[in-house]
Amino acid sequence: MIKRAIRRLLLLTIAAVFVDHVDAQPNSLNNTGKAKPVKVFILAGQSNMEGKAKVALLQHQMMQPETKDLFAHLHKDGELIEREDVYVKFLERHGKLTAGFGSPNRIGPELQFGFLMGDRFDEPVLLIKTAWGGKSLFRDFRPPNAGLPSGDVLTEQLVKEQKRRPETTLEEVRASYGFYYREMLKEIRETLANLGDFIPDYDGETGYELAGFVWFQGWNDMMKPDFVDAYPDNMAHFIRDVRQDLGCPSLPFVVGVLGVGGVKGKRVNEKKIKFKENQAAVGALQEFKGNVAVVHTDQYWDVEADAVFSKGWKENLDEWKRIGSDRPYHYLGSVKCYHRIGDAFAKALLELIDNENKQLDSVAECENFLTKNLVAWCIVPFDAKNRGPADRALMVRDLGFTRVAYDWREKHIPEFEQEIIEYKKNGLEYFAFWNWHESMAALIKKHEIQPQIWDMFRGKLPEGTEDEKKHFVVQQFLPKAQRAKELGLKFGIYSHGGWAGKPENLVAVCECLRSKHGLTNVGIVYSFHHAHGDIADFPNVFATVQPFLLCLNLNGMADPATVNRRTHANQIVTIGKGLHEAAMIREVIKAGYDGPIGIIGHRADVDAKESLGANLVGLKTLLNELETSPTLGN
Repeated sequence: MIKRAIRRLLLLTIAAVFVDHVDAQPNSLNNTGKAKPVKVFILAGQSNMEGKAKVALLQHQMMQPETKDLFAHLHKDGELIEREDVYVKFLERHGKLTAGFGSPNRIGPELQFGFLMGDRFDEPVLLIKTAWGGKSLFRDFRPPNAGLPSGDVLTEQLVKEQKRRPETTLEEVRASYGFYYREMLKEIRETLANLGDFIPDYDGETGYELAGFVWFQGWNDMMKPDFVDAYPDNMAHFIRDVRQDLGCPSLPFVVGVLGVGGVKGKRVNEKKIKFKENQAAVGALQEFKGNVAVVHTDQYWDVEADAVFSKGWKENLDEWKRIGSDRPYHYLGSVKCYHRIGDAFAKALLELIDNENKQLDSVAECENFLTKNLVAWCIVPFDAKNRGPADRALMVRDLGFTRVAYDWREKHIPEFEQEIIEYKKNGLEYFAFWNWHESMAALIKKHEIQPQIWDMFRGKLPEGTEDEKKHFVVQQFLPKAQRAKELGLKFGIYSHGGWAGKPENLVAVCECLRSKHGLTNVGIVYSFHHAHGDIADFPNVFATVQPFLLCLNLNGMADPATVNRRTHANQIVTIGKGLHEAAMIREVIKAGYDGPIGIIGHRADVDAKESLGANLVGLKTLLNELETSPTLGN
């Protein structure tokens, strides 16, 4: 702990000397004494997320001997508490958290969920509820990347709609798919844009943090077999799309599995079991391990309320009013049931958050991020001072690097050997050589160096199938990869945009060279400055390429919409000055990547020492902020 504190102080000192303060993102924490950002949780779904337990039933049960302990924290001397630190925005209603933010005069999971979150966090908490009864994931909440169902499904739907409303058009049917997904996003965005309307004394300076998302829905999908079959894929698309559309690639996510009827008994049947399995299937996907939790709500079924309902609630109305308040598909309107479900949602989400924080607890101990282990990259043709081998080696050494990846142009060929010699003089590792030049073969043997060979796909792909394109790219890399193997060197396929630079294609080409041609020396060099198209899905992208990575090159990441690959506008940004690199580096650390990391110069109009130095300081500042504020970049 002492070492970490000393190091943190050094990092802050360096940052203060060399660079301006890196502006915190709206949802980041800060250590300036200002109020902490609002913790925002989204609760979405259909009627059971709305909540159907009557407030009057809560008021009765919170005073009864057998249930008073369960609800003691919700009231004071029989008067329901209004939280001063937790707020709710539920469509047209908003206010301090208390009983009544379910359907009118009812409660849902939000009550206990909000109490737990308010007790846990010092900063204000806002719950944004976006729930509408009778809605399916297959149609109403359908996420964009699920696409539309087949034409036959749309035509069948049109026929049904026209029986009720003859003027219905196919375009209207198409527009109904995903309508409530879009309404959900609209509600969230409008609320976030006007936080001052919902949180007293919110000054607009503190910002907010999207801290978690809870999904509780399912009844309408369970009614149709094709909806059930599609649920696993639709749920996975939903999580990915929500994260992308809200700009939070690692947003903690809880899925509440529909549990009406309980675990066993007369209300449980094969249809319900099948649906619950499909709804929970998303939790088993590798990409969602550690960031998505599944909560089975059938375990909280109120068997006592069920017993009264089953023997005849109308015939036993007085008894029923003391224990339930709605139909079985609304969990019998049981206060105990909704309370326990909200409790479980909160605890599952907090566990995800805690685990995430633990994973990032030792950011400063990630040795591959230490300057001495970083690789200086793009500093030969990208240097306003046009240094030669000797000056370049001194510059790199003075900055604290011990590794260099060498990128060259035709004019540098006569300097190849002198570059190697100067690196050796200054204790630098000749880490990688860009492209290939046969004159290097003799130098590699003579000087006993083992650089990785990095190369990108060049030229135009022919028309054809994906396999034909893969084969074409493989054939271009094959001779160089074979030559590298002969020399005992690793060969890195460089992500440089286009078809061949897409993560899935990089991996496909790499696997083909390894398995079909026996080139186990082949891997991937993945560079942030060619990865703006991957930002929205970066956790999945990184999981795809990580097993093959030979080096990861960092860069500040601007909004992809502002990046022009032709003019390179906003493509090269200092680390810490972009919008997205904090979240991306956070994912790299979470994934446990401990391989080589490159820091780029890549600015022909700037002194390479300045561009490298600014990136070093930006990275150190960002890492320090990640350690002290693990949610930075969420």
